[in-house]
Amino acid sequence: MFILDWFKKNKIQTPEPAFDFEDSLEIALWDIKEKYDLETEEVIKTVFEKRNNINYMNERIKSKKVK
Repeated sequence: MFILDWFKKNKIQTPEPAFDFEDSLEIALWDIKEKYDLETEEVIKTVFEKRNNINYMNERIKSKKVK
């Protein structure tokens, strides 16, 4: 089932996202951090996880197109 395949993550994951850009969500997170005085580590962790999740989804889509 294609939908359930999304939940089966590979054991090997790259430690860093493969792309370096900021989208509107990341910019908004940094603005919120400054406004509400959040910890920098929380924002960095959220941005890192978001990028990893997007990379994972892109890899899964690419692997489905190749087959």
